[in-house]
Amino acid sequence: MKYRITIGLLWLLFFPILPVVGATDIDLHWLWENRCTDCHGHAGEFSRQFLTDANGELQGRHHVDDLRLFMQNHYLNEDEVDAVYNMLLAQTRTPQARFKNECSRCHGSAATFVRQSLKLRDGQLTSLQSGRSVRTFLATHQDLEPNDVEFFAKQLTRIANEVH
Repeated sequence: MKYRITIGLLWLLFFPILPVVGATDIDLHWLWENRCTDCHGHAGEFSRQFLTDANGELQGRHHVDDLRLFMQNHYLNEDEVDAVYNMLLAQTRTPQARFKNECSRCHGSAATFVRQSLKLRDGQLTSLQSGRSVRTFLATHQDLEPNDVEFFAKQLTRIANEVH
């Protein structure tokens, strides 16, 4: 029994547990913050500054041919590469840091806000506190225009899929 506890503690020390949501999905924003931020900064800012969407394929300035292969050899496990790749591709398609610029004063970072306040229920993003649809709430929040409601609803839903 004593050896099992010691082996278990050593296992946790050398193989830290990633926050897992569902059976196989990881919190991609947590992963980026813990493995990539020190060198690359915020994922959205990094994506918009250094990566491009070339006909649906993510390209870096230096790694043009096969960014997935580079990512696999650059601190990501094989099962994390596609998920992080898709997150970064989505970030390149978001032309500006609107949540950061327009919402962070009250809500903090988008990923933290989604983790703490929102949940996907049957594919629809809802408030953890009220159970109300986020899209319905946004239509009455801060005098947002319909296109703003659509933008933020899509962005928050994407982030919810990345963190939950």
